[in-house]
Amino acid sequence: MKKIKSDSRPLYRQAEQALTELLQTYSPGDQLPPEPALAQSLGISRATLREAMRNLAEKGVVTRRQGRGTFFNGPRLRIDSGLEALVSVDALAQSQGLQCSTTDLEITAEAADPDVAAALRLAPGDAVTAVRRIKVAEGRPVAYMVDVLPRSIATVEEVRAGFAGSVLDFLLARGRPVPSHAAANIVPLKAGRELAGRLGVSAGTVLLLLEEVVSTRDNIPINYSRNFFVPQYFQFHLLRRIPG
Repeated sequence: MKKIKSDSRPLYRQAEQALTELLQTYSPGDQLPPEPALAQSLGISRATLREAMRNLAEKGVVTRRQGRGTFFNGPRLRIDSGLEALVSVDALAQSQGLQCSTTDLEITAEAADPDVAAALRLAPGDAVTAVRRIKVAEGRPVAYMVDVLPRSIATVEEVRAGFAGSVLDFLLARGRPVPSHAAANIVPLKAGRELAGRLGVSAGTVLLLLEEVVSTRDNIPINYSRNFFVPQYFQFHLLRRIPG
């Protein structure tokens, strides 16, 4: 390996990238060289190397076995998406050759709390239909999703009859009203005990929360969603252009 040429990033991030490039030449189950040799090859301290290794272990790229060494786990499950496209996780996974399924599905009639009411332009207490579920890809929980629709858009019975894993796909297939666009925010959020249990991660694990309101072409909100993604399985990106 070539020694790291320092840039503006933290050194452990540069080491993580160098190790990721090295692992592209490995096969699943291969053992990495001892830490002293790796640190010397990269021209960094063992403390910096350990920080980079810890990040790779948290992402599931490598497994560190006490007294035995560090082993490469093989290609990672990752769903890649541009934030410009309004598309369901199910459709994304399918387009990338991954199997995506739904577990722990709950479809219930509820009263809108103040946050939901504000997002959907309802009065607090108005009737809504909530859809909660865990998304599983390649046998692993990757996201916990909550969608809320005004009951005037869809009742519990209507959703149950047409739901196949995605509320967005349900709305698109039904076509009345037609989803047009979504206003979204994405923020990091630490998982509480209940959410961590649903996703099979440790409490305090940082998740990505994608909160969005889907609207019609006439800017009528029809769906409010809060989607909690396990970051190691997702990569979101955005194409930015120079104005004009």
